[in-house]
Amino acid sequence: MKKSFKDNPAFQFISEVDKKEDVKPEIKPEPKEGYKLNPLYIETKTRRLQLIVKPSVYEKIKAKSMKQKLSVNEYIHQLLEKDIE
Repeated sequence: MKKSFKDNPAFQFISEVDKKEDVKPEIKPEPKEGYKLNPLYIETKTRRLQLIVKPSVYEKIKAKSMKQKLSVNEYIHQLLEKDIE
């Protein structure tokens, strides 16, 4: 016997079936000069790196990232990209 959900109290909060929200197209980065943009090779930030720093160093990093209105993660990411280029 199938379970009936007719008298479920959650239905008092549901006015209608959710419609699919308007999906905004994702803004894709422009390729560097001489390159073609291939969506299969667009890099995303998915790798994790555990970094252990002294508390005093972390506070300095946090202060600098806040001045630039960035998260600590984004600030360190930008520093690393500058260094390896």
